[in-house]
Amino acid sequence: MPVFEKLSQSSQARHWNDSIPLEYHYTAGVAGEEFRRELRDNGRFLAAKCSKCKSTYVPARLFCPQCFIEMKDMFPINNPGYVQSFTAVDRSRDGSKAEHPTIVALVRFESAKGGIIHRLQVDRSDQVVLGMRVHPLLKDKFSRTGALDDILAFKPLE
Repeated sequence: MPVFEKLSQSSQARHWNDSIPLEYHYTAGVAGEEFRRELRDNGRFLAAKCSKCKSTYVPARLFCPQCFIEMKDMFPINNPGYVQSFTAVDRSRDGSKAEHPTIVALVRFESAKGGIIHRLQVDRSDQVVLGMRVHPLLKDKFSRTGALDDILAFKPLE
């Protein structure tokens, strides 16, 4: 049956189980690659600031979504983040009940738009408070690859 032929009855449709071998290379873009490089090499998050509207974005972006101009001012963030929102996930990736819930949070940074969604290093959700200050726990420098899984979790400040 040709690809563009219209089916008049659903019984004419056929399927088979198979796979299509695809090769691809994902790129995070120019700003994304700089963000990942800073995370890998120095263990810090990179922010970008718009020279026109003065908005700051984490993770760094190449263009300001408000002004549509290129953001060339990129700098590392050294301050801790804070929990904007969180949830407890009680299922594993395969949908089965997890032994312990994973607490996932949106971590934002002072005076910056955007943020990073990642695990929190807490045992129970009642240990989390909105606005709680957190800092990233990272893999050791020689194990980091520049991916977000270089962040093991965000840990509450003591």
